[in-house]
Amino acid sequence: MATEALLNDDSNKLCAENRTTPEKGYDPEHPPPFFSLHSIRMWICLLLTTAMYICQSMNVSLGMSIVCMVNSTAYQSHNLTEGTNSSLSIGKCQSALDDPESSINAGYDGDLLWSPAQQTLLFSASVYGSFITLFFSGYLADKFGPKFLVMGATSIFVFVSLLTPLAANYSYKLFFVMRILMGLGDGFMFPCSGSLAGRWFPSTEKSTAAALYTSGRQIAASLASLIASNLCASSLKWPSVFYLFGTLGCLFLIIWFIFVSNHPSSNKFICEAERQYLMANCNTTNKKNTNKVPWRKMLTSLPLLSAVFCNFTFILQAAMMQNFLPMFLKENLGLPLHSNGIYTMMPFASQLLFKNICGPAGDYIKRKKIMTDTNCVKMFQTIASIGSSFGMLALLFLSDCENPRMALVYLFVFGTTFSAGICGFFTSLLSIAPMYSGTCFSFSMFFAYLGHFLIPNLLTAIIQMDFYVAYKWHMIILFCVVLHLSSGLIFLFYGSAEVQEWAKPAQQQEKLEEKEIRSVDIYGSALSLDA
Repeated sequence: MATEALLNDDSNKLCAENRTTPEKGYDPEHPPPFFSLHSIRMWICLLLTTAMYICQSMNVSLGMSIVCMVNSTAYQSHNLTEGTNSSLSIGKCQSALDDPESSINAGYDGDLLWSPAQQTLLFSASVYGSFITLFFSGYLADKFGPKFLVMGATSIFVFVSLLTPLAANYSYKLFFVMRILMGLGDGFMFPCSGSLAGRWFPSTEKSTAAALYTSGRQIAASLASLIASNLCASSLKWPSVFYLFGTLGCLFLIIWFIFVSNHPSSNKFICEAERQYLMANCNTTNKKNTNKVPWRKMLTSLPLLSAVFCNFTFILQAAMMQNFLPMFLKENLGLPLHSNGIYTMMPFASQLLFKNICGPAGDYIKRKKIMTDTNCVKMFQTIASIGSSFGMLALLFLSDCENPRMALVYLFVFGTTFSAGICGFFTSLLSIAPMYSGTCFSFSMFFAYLGHFLIPNLLTAIIQMDFYVAYKWHMIILFCVVLHLSSGLIFLFYGSAEVQEWAKPAQQQEKLEEKEIRSVDIYGSALSLDA
């Protein structure tokens, strides 16, 4: 009660700051600022960021942990240089860790006997679970509210993370099933976050909010790799990674339950000025959404489909970096464990920095009408597609074990330009149908997770078929680049950031129809008078 009273008192200060009173509502010329200690929507955004961070940490920590979980000397026969020309840079780099003693000294001294094919399959396991819940998670979020769905999803992550050491040591099959279970929770996160964002952030703040709350994934990917590599190298070993993030998840659930609401109108801590501002500018209501989803119009909407394709290629590249960058750096650059963690952190740390520059910059451009909303998202998406593709190609062809530091530069370029996609296709997904944000995100993330599913399975197929194994990274990265450039080109033609006609509230459409009818009546009356 004391906390609630204190926050309510702080919220009343916001009304004074914006020259309003709770009774009068907000002043349109001085709307409540987003970045303010008294801004509840900023705190909602930060809690979304934390949700993304906690769940993503529990998910991607396997990417770094697995290199110290498995026995790296047990499958030396599967090394990438077998049967290849030793003059290749890939062969020189691989030889740095070919010797069993060198691998152990570098920190890759796990005890689990999992083959390379089994390891890559684990990364697709969570995607199997995600496919199941992605079908309906967004619809449920739009229909009933995302607050408790996020809590349920996070609880699944916590359960799996805390039991991971036990499951992994018991059997590979049990651990595989646990990863599928984690995927069930992951399928709720983006659709529910998109649904909550559609209710809490007006169009002039969507890029900023999207950049901020999705930063949780970059914080997780960068810090989780660094934390995991250090814990793996310590006396606590790899199980401590999963115990740490599982415990953080438990603490987060308590905070989320207390402070988050499905809509500004039902929040206990918000100032009336901010409440009125959001209700007037977010194109949503606190009433249960009784409108039928216009499936046919949605599934044939070119702006939505172009954003969905961009999301697919975006997740394709993200899956490559989050799950397999540590493996790529170990095999191609021969990096020891402590350096691997630092290099893996680079693209995600640079994303974290620059997406939170791009977000406010994009909203400033729209607010000052320097560009239309649509041209703004197209510009940022073009930067993301071209820049990140260049970074991946440079990492593949211009870095090797003899000069590994250049890889840091290319990873930095990748991260900075990749982050612009948040102000591109991601802002488009939040903007074109605020009323159906969760449903649109479910539809989009279903296809995006095909990319998440495709990368590990493609890698597994190459290894199992022994199909030019020495060039597996070349094939994977070139595949990602071609698709990413294609999606950017399609979005340039068909992308949009305007609310689509099929996505407008029924009341608004009725008003438009009434206005059209009145216009026709007036025009008809005028013709009658002329006659």
